Amino acid sequence: MRRALLWVAALLVFFLAGAFVAGGWYYSDELLPAPAPDDPALAHTVTSVDPEAGTLTLTPGESGEADLTLPTIGLLGEEVLLLADGEPRAHEGDITRAVELLDGTWPEPGAQLAATVDTFDGDPAGTLGLPFDVIDVPSQLGELPAWRRVPNGSASRGIWAVIVHGRGGGLTEGNRLLPTLEEVGLPSLTISVRNDPDAPADDRGYGYYGAREWREIDAAIDHLVEVEDARAIVLIGYSQGASASLSLLRRSERAELVSAAVLISPLVSLDATLELQARNRDIPEPLIGPLLTSTRWISTARSGLDFSQVEHVERAEELPDDIPILLTHGAADRTVPVEPTRELAAALADQATYTEYPATDHVREWNTDRERFEEDLRTLLEAVVD
Repeated sequence: MRRALLWVAALLVFFLAGAFVAGGWYYSDELLPAPAPDDPALAHTVTSVDPEAGTLTLTPGESGEADLTLPTIGLLGEEVLLLADGEPRAHEGDITRAVELLDGTWPEPGAQLAATVDTFDGDPAGTLGLPFDVIDVPSQLGELPAWRRVPNGSASRGIWAVIVHGRGGGLTEGNRLLPTLEEVGLPSLTISVRNDPDAPADDRGYGYYGAREWREIDAAIDHLVEVEDARAIVLIGYSQGASASLSLLRRSERAELVSAAVLISPLVSLDATLELQARNRDIPEPLIGPLLTSTRWISTARSGLDFSQVEHVERAEELPDDIPILLTHGAADRTVPVEPTRELAAALADQATYTEYPATDHVREWNTDRERFEEDLRTLLEAVVD
């Protein structure tokens, strides 16, 4: 009897181990490949439009309804981009927005639009009226497409902002920042990272959550120093771009040129992010730990991803202690958890300014409260530029 029980226990352990290995492999398949930027779904139907009054009424679709009601968003169609700015008005299931035509022609009733938090979707000239140059930045992997914007054609102070998008994002993500950079006269370079469209790919197409993408920021700084005579850098990163910025500050010799950093919905802990996303999938709590342990082992074996390099709170003492850092995060972030950002802000103490946005999801701080976000950003930039 005892031997039979031992055999049953051994078989149970074997099958459980096999299940966790299979699950870990499955989730590593989702974790490692770098996603292509998603086009927002054309889910909302125009019911009426008044170009003279600058208003538009839509019937929300199932996809992106939450974004449709954010105070500041873009409304994107096949031949139009509109800026919706101000509080929405709801009536009998429809939503009316005050809008400004940014590009294209006014939509007709029946047209389908997408709500996009990349409000100025497109290039800076077409959506914001800001001239810019498309350049290529040399890197270890090859040429990285980038957008170069210099207010009034002058970068005489030698201070540049480097803008880095998040995982699955693109160059347009940073357009929301450009009006404020324009106000303070700060030139910017918005950069691609490995696996972006038209950028060099990792040899297996894997993304590293900032643990390797910091090298693209390093290459951008090298370019600015060598070509633009840059003397100081302000790092601005969204989500994974913020993780890459933190990695650069910890690991690059170029960190000594960085005079400030802005980290928006930063990916501060990959472990905590994976735990949050496991809970979002309704995986039972007792299974999350073993499953993620298996995922980490398998992902590291397949890709060389060093998970410890994306635990920035644990490595906070490696960060420079003499630069101001602005941290922002939404308290309702369902993609990257807010708790590690709070911990990083506490670890940085007086070095950090932390602004948390209630009821706000991932990288939507500017969209939720544009005035507050731009005031915080302007305060930091003016201190650096002056």
